[in-house]
Amino acid sequence: MVIIDVDPLQDTVPSRYAIESDEEDEFNPLQPRPSQDVSEPVNVKIVGSIPTAGKLIVASGDAGRIWARGANLGEQTGAVYVNQISVGLCFNPKWTSATIIISEVTTRLPIWAMNEYGKQILETLKPSKVSLLDIYPVPSYITSEPLTFQNAPIRYLSTTNVDPAEHAAKFSPPNLISSTSAVFMANLSISKVQGLLLILPYPRIPPPAPRKLSPSNIEQLSDDFMPWNEDAMTTVQTLLFKAIDEKAPDAWVNQSTKGSSVHAPKRQKGDIGEGGMYI
Repeated sequence: MVIIDVDPLQDTVPSRYAIESDEEDEFNPLQPRPSQDVSEPVNVKIVGSIPTAGKLIVASGDAGRIWARGANLGEQTGAVYVNQISVGLCFNPKWTSATIIISEVTTRLPIWAMNEYGKQILETLKPSKVSLLDIYPVPSYITSEPLTFQNAPIRYLSTTNVDPAEHAAKFSPPNLISSTSAVFMANLSISKVQGLLLILPYPRIPPPAPRKLSPSNIEQLSDDFMPWNEDAMTTVQTLLFKAIDEKAPDAWVNQSTKGSSVHAPKRQKGDIGEGGMYI
C-alpha cells in the first residue's frame, strides 16, 4: 500500500517523506530511471571519387536542401555514411574547384554521432578552406531588441579574419549553435584552418536532435517549405564562395516551383549513395 500526501497539481517530484509504502516491490516514482540516450559506436565511411586538400562547402539541413535546388550541383560523386546510413551527399560541379557536401537532408544525426561525423570528414578530405551553411531559429535567438523573421539578418561565425559584415551580422553570445556545424567550427578552430559558418534566419524552432540515427528518407527532399527569397539565397551563395576564394554563379534561381529538384533514379549496381543523386 502506498500513501501519497502531495498536491496532485504540483509540477515537481514529491519529497521522499511524502511517500510511504509497506510493499518493497511496488513502483517507486522517486527511483531514478536509466537514460534512453545511449550512444552507439560510430562508423563513418566516405565513398566516391572526392578530391582531398582542396576547398570544401558543407550545407546542412533545410538550408542545404533549399540551396541545392538552385545551385546546379550536377551528378553526385560521393557519399558520407554513418553506420551504413547515407548522411552526406557529395558533389564536384565543373564550375568550381570546391567539393560540396549536402548534409543531413535525408536524415538527422543524433548528438552522439555529430563529433565523429564532422571530424572524419575534415581528417579525410583535409580541406584548406571551408564554408558552412546552416540555420538559426529566430524565435529563440536572444537579442537586446525584439527581432522578427522578416528583419532577421544572415549571421556568421568565423575561425579567422574573414569578415562578411556588409552582408551579414555576427552570431553573438549567449546564443549557441547546437547542430553538426558546431563540430566543424570547433575542429577547424583547433586545426587553425580558415572556416566560415553562414547561418540563415529560420522562422521555426527545429525539433531537438533525434536519439537514434534513422534510415535515410528521400521524401524529405520534396518538402516545399521555402522561407527565403532568391535575393537572400543569392547573397548567401556569394558569401559561401567568397570565403573560399571562389567565384559563385551570378544568381541563385530556384529550379523547382514545388519541392526539390533532387531526383533519385532507379538504383543500379555501382551507384553511389542510396540510388544516386542529381541536383
